[in-house]
Amino acid sequence: MHTLRNLAIRRLAASAVMLLILLGSQFATASAVPPAVVTLAADVWRWPLPEPHRVIAPFIAPVTPYAAGHRGIDLMAQTGDTVLAPHDGVVSFAGVVVDRPVLSITQAGDLITTVEPVLALVAEGDRVQAGQQIGTVATGGHCAPGCLHLGVRLHGNYVSPLLYLGGLQRAVLLPAGP
Repeated sequence: MHTLRNLAIRRLAASAVMLLILLGSQFATASAVPPAVVTLAADVWRWPLPEPHRVIAPFIAPVTPYAAGHRGIDLMAQTGDTVLAPHDGVVSFAGVVVDRPVLSITQAGDLITTVEPVLALVAEGDRVQAGQQIGTVATGGHCAPGCLHLGVRLHGNYVSPLLYLGGLQRAVLLPAGP
């Protein structure tokens, strides 16, 4: 029990550090924030599902690139729901990975967005625009039925999709000690 608590505390601390690095703070410079995060406003991104947007599993940054974590967010969805392009880009993959249908969109600045499980209505190489229907929610994937997973990679590293969707609060550092 004590070991599980320590592991949970370490994961929480690692996630907090990652957020501070990605978002910056009063002690960090703007250079600590990836350039795409600075230049992309939430209004150029769209949620991949129509409203309401209910996050049922948050992004959990792994402590190391190969450690456990949740490299995206899971959104409440029903099989057959419309899936929308979260941003302008080019479909870089539309197919099955292991046991689930996956769709990825590449955007300028080395940013790739992936949604799953999705039955694609677009094909690899197609240009898509934010808000355009790109498929429907399918079955399969890592979460229970009634879920759509949204992942974002910037320069090959997973980052929280909420950085682009506008749902992440800025981190605030508190003074250390009494």
